Amino acid sequence: MSGAEKKEAPNAAPCGVVLVLEGLVLGACGCYGSWMQNFRPGTMHSAYSGLGAMVLLVICAGLTVSGHYKMYMMGVHLALLLQALFVLVFSMQSFRSYGVPAKADRFPLFVVMDIGSVFGLSLMIALKPKKKKEATA
Repeated sequence: MSGAEKKEAPNAAPCGVVLVLEGLVLGACGCYGSWMQNFRPGTMHSAYSGLGAMVLLVICAGLTVSGHYKMYMMGVHLALLLQALFVLVFSMQSFRSYGVPAKADRFPLFVVMDIGSVFGLSLMIALKPKKKKEATA
């Protein structure tokens, strides 16, 4: 690709909104998990991981809507990878805490985070701008 032939980034605002909303859900769930345990030092990892996931998704959202093609591609694809990872992690956590009395308070939280991640990933796949087909003569 030459310098005169720069690719333009598509409008990815819907993807950016999905990422920010999913990040807010994960951040809120993480903080709620720590709040349920009265912010005891041993339970703060819930808030840290939720807020960390939120920060990562918001950064991806910023890259996605930056207007630069390479940044857009990095943001969308990194976000898709992170969302797939979140689905895997929260599914495993839900499975591992199901039926365990000591983890009964965390099970609904893992399920909500998993459903939010599945929903966010599904929306990202549905809303991701598609490649334009070039007209052939």
